[in-house]
Amino acid sequence: MSDTGSDYNAFHNIHYNVIVVYAMKRDITVTIPGEPVAQGRPRFSTHGGFPRAYDPKKSKDGKQSVRFFVSNQMEREGLTPLEGPIMLRAQFGIKLPTSQERKRNPKPRIWRTKKPDLDNLIKLVKDACSGIAFLDDNQIVKVSAEKIQCAQGEAPFTRIQFSEIEELS
Repeated sequence: MSDTGSDYNAFHNIHYNVIVVYAMKRDITVTIPGEPVAQGRPRFSTHGGFPRAYDPKKSKDGKQSVRFFVSNQMEREGLTPLEGPIMLRAQFGIKLPTSQERKRNPKPRIWRTKKPDLDNLIKLVKDACSGIAFLDDNQIVKVSAEKIQCAQGEAPFTRIQFSEIEELS
């Protein structure tokens, strides 16, 4: 108690906020130029009487592009596949449609609320990087992603970061 007869902590009305901190270990950050590609529905065919599932050409080409840029970045930095729990951060910049371009008032970046779906964009990145940036996609325990429409004149891109995080205690 103080001279005024009130408790110091009660007087100052202290509030405690719990802040969760993820201690980062190693990370891989890559920016891939070009329009982001979403994972398409599998296609089916029969060969010799047996059904077969395969990726559509656009998805296959998109995965190949992501693999190329991620493996080059890892080779340049001398990195090996990440181990343990991983956090994925992703930003997908989708090109502004030509019909929305304005000469006098160029359009700024905005949230993209149309196709492609964010979860399908993430799925393609996870599938493409499995075995390259990390051992298996079940290592990804946390995801933070956003889908934006690029500003007028800005090139489309995919920016991804995989980070090793500490185990929960």
